[in-house]
Amino acid sequence: MVIPPLPGGGLKLYDPKTAPVVFDVVWCKFPVRENPDEPGPWVRAVLVVDVELMEDVDGTEWAAVTAAYGTGADNVVNLNEPRNLLIPRSEYRALGLHKPTVFQLDVSNQRRMPWGEKYFVTQGYVKNQNIICGSLNAGQQTKFHDCFKKLGRTFPLK
Repeated sequence: MVIPPLPGGGLKLYDPKTAPVVFDVVWCKFPVRENPDEPGPWVRAVLVVDVELMEDVDGTEWAAVTAAYGTGADNVVNLNEPRNLLIPRSEYRALGLHKPTVFQLDVSNQRRMPWGEKYFVTQGYVKNQNIICGSLNAGQQTKFHDCFKKLGRTFPLK
């Protein structure tokens, strides 16, 4: 997957030391397909699949976060597709989620975004919520790797 660099200049970026790590679940205005270069209209949970530290020509350091789309499990017709990492009813609360969730791990459902307030914000209806709301446990990480393998993808992304 070739991902073009993102401009850090002109955006209100968070300190790269506060960036999430791979396997974190974060709140994000994930871009919609019709406008892939702008934040989406809704804040949703996404799964971090890569984080890269960047540096602008002026020396400003920032983080680029690649995230996988997340949606409620009830929105997905075939939960058993290889691209779907299901966080079931018995596990979703431990990740800071409000319902069973599916993260779609195919390339077309991933975006690279600058770690900053344009894309990454707290979920408004969850009191005292952080942007980073949870992290996959060991069993969920194994399922993540299984999805990547079934899709013929390599991990890490680089």
